[in-house]
Amino acid sequence: MHERGIGGRAPRAVPYAPIDALIARADAVAKRWLIELLDGAPLTVAAEMPVADLAADGPAVCAAAMEALGSERGLQGALRQAPDLGRLAGATDAAGVVASAEALRRAVWAAVLEEVPRGEDALLAALADRLAHVCTATAQAAIAARGARPRPAPAEVAAPPATAFGDEDAEPPLPRAATGEPDFVPLWMAALERQISAGGRFGLLLVELDGIERLRSSETAETLAGALERVGRGVRRSIRREDVLAHETDGRLWVIAPGVGRTGASALARRIAQAVEGAAQLRGAPLTASIGAALFPDDGRDPEALAGEAEQSVLTARAAGVRFAGDSPEPALGPRLVR
Repeated sequence: MHERGIGGRAPRAVPYAPIDALIARADAVAKRWLIELLDGAPLTVAAEMPVADLAADGPAVCAAAMEALGSERGLQGALRQAPDLGRLAGATDAAGVVASAEALRRAVWAAVLEEVPRGEDALLAALADRLAHVCTATAQAAIAARGARPRPAPAEVAAPPATAFGDEDAEPPLPRAATGEPDFVPLWMAALERQISAGGRFGLLLVELDGIERLRSSETAETLAGALERVGRGVRRSIRREDVLAHETDGRLWVIAPGVGRTGASALARRIAQAVEGAAQLRGAPLTASIGAALFPDDGRDPEALAGEAEQSVLTARAAGVRFAGDSPEPALGPRLVR
């Protein structure tokens, strides 16, 4: 979940959207919200989820979120219901609240795609921005209501054993479904700064979809949004539970990977690249990504230095025609789209 208005003006309400028709779908959206929550949760967490409470009160939360798409008054109503965002998901910390908000966003967006007629690209774009803003604002209000300071998911997870990840020659453990990772910039920046303050080594990976600007001009908003949603899910499933995933834009994702060395970062990058290529196709060709990485403290000791190194690494990979800088030339599943 990311908010494109971060650092600028918040996305405006979209009063000409089919708000009443969306609200009429509140029960179905609540059911999808539950499915999204269960899909991203470990079995032990899913077993403790207050399903009965969500079935009873979830439609009202969903209706409020959809009403907020059309008016500022609706947004105020959604913010008043913000505490239910964590309660109905069984969230025990700020990261769980963020995960619940992201699941709600996906559920509402699915309803939007079903309700908005094909070809209404400008309307879909406006609703996508507004929905991200509504879910971000609601998550922040829910966290504030809990009296908890937003914390990144890795702070809640014990560091991996040195034998599993501290060794340069060790492969990272098999990917596990990531849960509760923050998807908007403020929490991601807090996670990066906290990771640096902890002093342990980690990798910062930048994932850039190839040819994203060309895709925006050649594909309908609905088609591209569906493909990017599948890519986001694929990347989320390819990383470890302790990793943090943040969407800066639809085609630009960052991953903080605690404990990795050079070999571990390369292995993680290969998994992410394969996940992107297997997640979606457009016009018969799989989407591809160029991935860069920076290691703390080897490549920098502050966010700017690490981000700059990761950016340069992406450019190096793209120029060499490989998925990840340092890899040997290896063909993707299909042709690579370049900018």
